Amino acid sequence: MKILALFAFPLLIACAGQIPQHVELQPQAENVEFAYEPPSAESYKEIGHVKGVALGKDPDLALEQAKNDLRNKAAALGAALVTIDENVGALVPLTDETKVTLTGRAYKPAD
Repeated sequence: MKILALFAFPLLIACAGQIPQHVELQPQAENVEFAYEPPSAESYKEIGHVKGVALGKDPDLALEQAKNDLRNKAAALGAALVTIDENVGALVPLTDETKVTLTGRAYKPAD
């Protein structure tokens, strides 16, 4: 079991290096709004699930970057609205950084 831990730990650190610390909000995502509750089915249609991820030394800044990632991915689906169903912040081992993962649903106006 110790040998497995020795191989898994560097893998965790390597994966953390692939998570962005800065996520630029794309122009098409600027109009994607956040909703605290799912919108009515008469007004909006759910078009998919989205996940935003970011890493940072400041958890609040990492959250903002993860929100940018979430909005960018929602916009890529053609969404105008996104909800956050899950917000998870976790410390990355052997660093002073926090990984923030947001999971939500993207919606577009009903036709």
